[in-house]
Amino acid sequence: MKTIGNYEARTHWSELLQEVKGGERYVILHKGEPIAELGPARTEDRQLRSKRAAEKLLQLMSVRPPVDADIQGLIDEGRD
Repeated sequence: MKTIGNYEARTHWSELLQEVKGGERYVILHKGEPIAELGPARTEDRQLRSKRAAEKLLQLMSVRPPVDADIQGLIDEGRD
């Protein structure tokens, strides 16, 4: 991710947006401190993929062995 000062970002806004449109991401600095991030907007396709990945992760996290399960026994059972 590139960095750019706020004055430079303001004076070269059109060029900056063209680079962002091409996929570049920027951190905008004010007096050397990061104040904002600028990057491409998320498309519906990317949002949908992210949502599906999150749902899958939640599903996987919900499948847990019982609290009183013998972990070593489960491991040995999986090896059979």
